[in-house]
Amino acid sequence: MSMGDMPMGDMSMGNGVPGLFYLQQMYWAVVGAAIATATVVNVLNHFLARQRLRDTSLTPAKPKSLFFSVYATLTAMSREVTYASLPPLRIRGYSLHLAPLGPVLIVLANLVVVLVFCFYKLDTTDQWSWENVGYRTGFVAIAQLPLVFLLAGKQNIIGLFTGLGYERLNWFHRWISRTLWLTATIHMGFWFRNWDQYDYITYQLKNDPLTKSGFAAWCILTFIVLASFAPVRRLNYEIFVVQHIVMFAGFLAAVYLHAPDEVKVWVWIPIGFVVFDRVARSVLLLYSNFSFFHPFRKERSSSNGILAHKASFTPLPGNVTRITVDNPLIRWQPGQHVFLSCHSVVPLQSHPFTIASLPSDKKLEFFVRAEKGGTRRFFRYASKHHELLGSPQSASSSSLKTVFVEGPYGKMRSLRQFDSVVLLAGGTGTTFTVPLLRDIVEAWKQECLQSSAPSRISFLTPARVAATRRIRFVWVVKSRAQLSWFEAQFQAVLEDVKACQQAQPDFCREIELSVYVTCDEKLEEKPRGSQPTSYADGKNAEKHIAEQEAEKDAILIRSTSDSPNPQPPAGEIDGRCLPGGGCCCTVEVEDEDNSTLPKHCTCSGTAASSPDVPKANPLPSSSLLTTKSDISIFSGRPQPRTIIRKVLERAEGESAVVVCGPRGLANDARRSVVSLSDERAVHKGTGAQGIYLHVEQFGW
Repeated sequence: MSMGDMPMGDMSMGNGVPGLFYLQQMYWAVVGAAIATATVVNVLNHFLARQRLRDTSLTPAKPKSLFFSVYATLTAMSREVTYASLPPLRIRGYSLHLAPLGPVLIVLANLVVVLVFCFYKLDTTDQWSWENVGYRTGFVAIAQLPLVFLLAGKQNIIGLFTGLGYERLNWFHRWISRTLWLTATIHMGFWFRNWDQYDYITYQLKNDPLTKSGFAAWCILTFIVLASFAPVRRLNYEIFVVQHIVMFAGFLAAVYLHAPDEVKVWVWIPIGFVVFDRVARSVLLLYSNFSFFHPFRKERSSSNGILAHKASFTPLPGNVTRITVDNPLIRWQPGQHVFLSCHSVVPLQSHPFTIASLPSDKKLEFFVRAEKGGTRRFFRYASKHHELLGSPQSASSSSLKTVFVEGPYGKMRSLRQFDSVVLLAGGTGTTFTVPLLRDIVEAWKQECLQSSAPSRISFLTPARVAATRRIRFVWVVKSRAQLSWFEAQFQAVLEDVKACQQAQPDFCREIELSVYVTCDEKLEEKPRGSQPTSYADGKNAEKHIAEQEAEKDAILIRSTSDSPNPQPPAGEIDGRCLPGGGCCCTVEVEDEDNSTLPKHCTCSGTAASSPDVPKANPLPSSSLLTTKSDISIFSGRPQPRTIIRKVLERAEGESAVVVCGPRGLANDARRSVVSLSDERAVHKGTGAQGIYLHVEQFGW
C-alpha cells in the first residue's frame, strides 16, 4: 500500500500501457458521457411535454413528426429492457427483491469499465506486474470518490441535469460505493500478494504509515458497505444515518493520509460536494421555516412569530397520524416529499413524508403510518390529545407544535402530458397518487372554466392545461376504515368532474375509481353503551385505535354486486385466517365488471353473500363511502395486468402507469407493463402507444 512512495501518475508501465492520470480522465469521460446522454433525454422529455400541451388536436399525446415517432420507438424498446424485473428470491422466508434491469445494467456497465481500467494491458499472472496492478487500482479507486459523493447529496447536481430525484440516485450511490470497495480490495490484495513473496505483510502493517492508513481506510469502507445493506439499515435508520456520516468522515481522513500529494485533489472534490450539499440544505431550511424571509406573504399568521410552521396531529384508523401544516411557506408539485422534524415530540430526528395535499389547499398534509421510532411517537402524541378517534372536535382542540420542513424533494414527469393515466397504490402509498389524481382533475376544471372565456395562445402559454383524457385510480387497503383518510379528497374530485360535465355537455374526460379491501376485521357490532376512552399517556393508543378501526370497518359500503348471488365453490376465494380473527382475501379480481363476484371472503375459502354480513350503523348520507355510482369497492386483490390492459386498449396516445405501495404490487406492475408493451408491439407498426412507468419508492 505504498502508492505514495513516488509520483506514479505520469510514469510509463511499458509500451502501449496507458498512464495512471490518463485512466482517471478516461473514467470520468465515460461517466460524463452517461450523464450527458441522460440530460439530453431529460431535455427532450420536457420539450415533448410542452409540445403536447400546445397541441390542439384530438390526440395530443401521439407522435406527430418523424423525429418523435422514431424517438417513441427507441423509447419503447429501451423501456421493455429497463423496466423488466425478475421475481423476488425467497430464502428461508425472507424475500430478496431485485432491482429493475435498467439500473442493474448501469451498475454493471460501471463495474465493467472499472475492471477494464484496472487490468488493461497488465499481466496479473506475472509477479513483476503485481506492483503495477496495485498502483493502477489505487488510482482508479480514488477517482471514483467524487461520483460516490455526487450521488449521495440531496441537493443533487446530477439530478438537476438528468431529472432524477435524489432518492433514486441514492441507490446508485450505494452500488457505486460497493464497486469502490471492490476496487480498493483488489488494490490491497495485489500489494499484499506482492509483499507475501518476501513475508513482508506484517512488517508493512506495523511500520509503514501509508500501509496503516490505507488498511484503516479499507476497514472503514468495509464496515460502511456491510452496514448499508437493507436488513441492517432497517434495524434503526436514525442510528444508521449518524454512524454513516461519521464513518465516511473517518474514511475520507484515512484516504487523505494514504494518498500521495498528486491525487489528493480526488479527496478535496468530495469534501467540496459535501460542503455544498450541507450549505445549500441549510440555506433552504432557513428560507423555508423563518417568517422574516417572507415579509409579503399576507396569508401568514402573525401569531406564529419567527418560526413559520405549526402542525396539528390527528390519529386515524390503521395506526396512522395525519399531520397538517396550514399556510406553508414552501412551494411544491404533486408527488413531492419533504423532510419534517418536530423536535418537541421527536427530538433530533427528521423523516421524509410524501405531501398528500396540493398547493391550492394552502396546507401541507401528511399521512404517517406508525412503525417504530419517530413515527410511533407522532402517533402516540396524536392519540394522547384525542378522546375520540378522528373526530373533528378533537382534531380542532389538538395542541399545535412547531415543525421544520426541508424540501420539497422528488422528481417525475408531469402526468398532464399523457393521454391515459393509471394510478395504483397500496396502503399509505395513496398519499403519493391522490395528489396526482387531484392535480389532473383540477386541470380539467381549469380548462372548463377557461372554455367560456376567450383564449390567448402564445408560444409561452400552453394551448391546454392537460392532455389527459382518462384516469384509472386503484387503491388497495387492508381495512374499510382506512377509506376515511381521503374521503374529502375523493369527494372533491367527483364534484369537480360533475361540475365539468354540467358546464360542458360534451365533456370527453373519464375517471374511474376502485378500492380493493384485502382484509375484513371482525364484523361484529360493538356492545351498546361502550364509551370512548381517554389516554393520559398514550401507552394504550395502538389498542384503542385497533378497536375503533374494527368498529368503523363494520360499516357497509358498496361491494362488487348489489344483488344476492349463490356462493361460489370452495377454493374460488382464498381466505387466510388472522391471529386476532377476521380474514384476508388473497384472490385476484380478474374482471371488475363480473357481477357474480362475491362481497366478502371467509376463512373457509368461500364467499359470504350480502344477507350474511352483519349490519352496522351506516355513515351519514353525505359521505362519499355511501355513493354507489362513483366508486367501486371490491373484496380481494387487483390484477394490475388486467387493469392496465383495459386502459391501454382505449388509449390514443402515450399512457402513464404510476405505482406506490408494497414491493409486490410494484413488481407486478413492472412485469405487466413490460409484457403488455411487448405483446402489443408498442410503436412497432401496430399503432399501440407507449407506456411510461413510474414506481415511487426509496431506491429499489
